[in-house]
Amino acid sequence: MRMRKKKNLLPRMEACSSLLVADPRALRGRWRELLPDARELRVELGCGKGRFTAETAAAEPDVLLIAVEKVPDAMVVAMERARDAGLHNVFFVDGDAACLPDFFAPGEVDRIYINFCDPWPKSNQKKRRLTHGNFLRLYRQVLKMGGQIHFKTDNQDLFTFSVEELPLFGFELSEVTRDLHANGPVGVMTDYEAKFHEQGLPICRCVATMVPWEEPFPTDIRRVKNRWLDVFADGVSDAELGRHVLSDGNYLWHLFSWNLVPCLSGDAARQALSEASGEKYLFYYEEPPEGEPLVRPVTAEELVTLPADARAIPGADWYVVDKDFTWTFAQTHEADCGPYFCRKA
Repeated sequence: MRMRKKKNLLPRMEACSSLLVADPRALRGRWRELLPDARELRVELGCGKGRFTAETAAAEPDVLLIAVEKVPDAMVVAMERARDAGLHNVFFVDGDAACLPDFFAPGEVDRIYINFCDPWPKSNQKKRRLTHGNFLRLYRQVLKMGGQIHFKTDNQDLFTFSVEELPLFGFELSEVTRDLHANGPVGVMTDYEAKFHEQGLPICRCVATMVPWEEPFPTDIRRVKNRWLDVFADGVSDAELGRHVLSDGNYLWHLFSWNLVPCLSGDAARQALSEASGEKYLFYYEEPPEGEPLVRPVTAEELVTLPADARAIPGADWYVVDKDFTWTFAQTHEADCGPYFCRKA
């Protein structure tokens, strides 16, 4: 449901300007200067109209709470609530969850609240969910070890997805429930939560604690392909991806041949591959050669022996990435296309 445009939005925002952090990047690593005696620094993603924000800050005045919201029409209501309550331990950022590592230093955040985020229900929208692995990697960059994510939703499918996804990225689950208020209201509610509770809808909640973890390289070709697209096609529209890369008769390397992202080609690409360091993995996606594993580690010495003209392995394009997907190399089956080398922006 689209929020109505607030009247006098700019004057109302200016009246609360003392609570708005105009340049959050400038405070990276220095947020506690806003509240030097703060016991913890917590971040709320998507504060909405701020009922949870204001009541949480009022209940724990020794906690510094940073509310991140990208919809100004909602944030202005939250800011007015905090101002009218006389709160001095809550501040607001007009921003997006994807920018958290730009806003906060490693280990700076003690807790992240995710309350009633958009469930993005379609299968091709999974990566937009705030509990998708792509976001969990970002949270790991800013949370301290042992830091927590407190997650609430009314959407059962999103909750199922989330409690399956969180452990895959180094979070231990606790306090898992699919009916938080079964025996009466528990904790501070959001505006949506209070409404849902009045309607008798069950609320799901869990706590996810960050533990030491090293991400393994995926062995399932679908996960490799999805991670590859998430990284190297970031910023490319769904329409362009569908038209040039994902539809029948197209190939992953069309991302480069159609100039959808910057890359090196030809000898420059081969040279970049020869200079690339770190663990390397080879994978086939379109028409893999019979008997070859779809995904496997590969050494620099092996890469030298692979055929530059992939028609020596009929129909087989092959790709190489490093363990952390910071770069990729694509050898195509077409003599006039590629090879290509792309480094993540």
